[in-house]
Amino acid sequence: MRDYEPYYTQDGSIGLYSYADKDVFHSKFGALTEAWEKFVIPSGLNDINKNNIKVLDICYGIGYNTKALMSFYIQNYKKVKNNFIKIYFIKLLNIVSIGVNKILRKKARKLLLYNDTIDDNKKIIIDCLEINPELVKLSPFFKTIKTFDEVFDLFVPGIFNCFESYYKLKKAFSKIYKYFQPKNRKEINELLEIKFKEMTLDKEYKIHPYVNYILINILFDLLEEEFIKEDLNKIVYKKENRSFFDNSLIKYAKFNNFWGYNSSSKLNLSTFLHNIYYCYLSFRDKNINFKTAQSLFNVNFYVNDARKTILDLNEQYDCIFLDAFTYTKAPQLWSMEFIAELYKRLAPTGVLLTYSNSVQVRNTLLENKFYVGKIYNEKLNKFVGTIASKDKSKIKYPLNSYEIGLCNTKAGIPYHDPNLSFSNKDILELREYEYKHSNLMSSSKYIKTRGK
Repeated sequence: MRDYEPYYTQDGSIGLYSYADKDVFHSKFGALTEAWEKFVIPSGLNDINKNNIKVLDICYGIGYNTKALMSFYIQNYKKVKNNFIKIYFIKLLNIVSIGVNKILRKKARKLLLYNDTIDDNKKIIIDCLEINPELVKLSPFFKTIKTFDEVFDLFVPGIFNCFESYYKLKKAFSKIYKYFQPKNRKEINELLEIKFKEMTLDKEYKIHPYVNYILINILFDLLEEEFIKEDLNKIVYKKENRSFFDNSLIKYAKFNNFWGYNSSSKLNLSTFLHNIYYCYLSFRDKNINFKTAQSLFNVNFYVNDARKTILDLNEQYDCIFLDAFTYTKAPQLWSMEFIAELYKRLAPTGVLLTYSNSVQVRNTLLENKFYVGKIYNEKLNKFVGTIASKDKSKIKYPLNSYEIGLCNTKAGIPYHDPNLSFSNKDILELREYEYKHSNLMSSSKYIKTRGK
């Protein structure tokens, strides 16, 4: 964390400021809000009826996109289960429909409709790409604080909002709450113009309680004794960082590390971790228990340059989250060549999602034969990102003629990274050379000519 500084955003989630890039990982509005509204909700994954749903999370960072996705599936467990059952139902009907009487087919239907378990082979597979191993290790420990509305609703249920006294009490409560608001360094608040009086987070956007514990277990299995090391302890217990981490999660991980992991055999490890939950954590969910939730996911971490990792991945992904630093700071992950590799690995009906509205990014996608459109946010009544697919029907809001024309100006000249090996400096200089020697119309002239 020497190169980063954590800060609270307006939805109570944690963002990171990078000193090296002089930029932030997330906007002032919040990492969780962005994860849901720019990635999870527009992905359409809830409508996919497949045995295994595969997602690629590029630039995992501290994991909010993956956490939001996992939370979505846990919260919608019954719907996911029914989707899987529907697949079994269709497959079995195909088998029994040939030369089998109607009574047997009816029994098959009844058997499947009352099935209440998920086949262990059915998974939500999430491949996470991140170059910084420190961020991956820290990702499960970051906490999300409760917003003012959440705290107030704990004491005064919303059902009383029909009374005038409800709003008087809320106003008085807000004055008290300001003394307990999260505190960032003054420079961070000024840089991002964060106003905690405006803190808000939709209930469905919360991270489910199981998610961080599942990630801790996965990292234990992956890294073993390399997971909780002294350098990690120094970070989470450092005075200025302490308020950003969940102490109960740290204690859980340390307990497993110093007692459970050292005293349990590999064969008994999963049983040991499972029992710890019910002995020491004891939170339950009416719709899904921890064991079922954990079995639903297969999360893999690839800690390396994403350009190298992508060449080793041969999966076909139903969804790709492209959440890299802005293209001027990390051009290697927005280049023609890298996007071409993503095209190869996107399923025929899959979607690629990114927060970027950049003309250059959109043109790079178009040049790689993607159908390209915009992500629309109904609450804000504006477009908040870009969606791309090989399947035209997946694009609900396609680029209009004006936007496509803008992509064909100098502003749309893409980055090039031959052999996926150039440095950032070389990529930027190569594009600068192409820009200066291009005969294309400038974007400013196009805007003046065409207007909006």
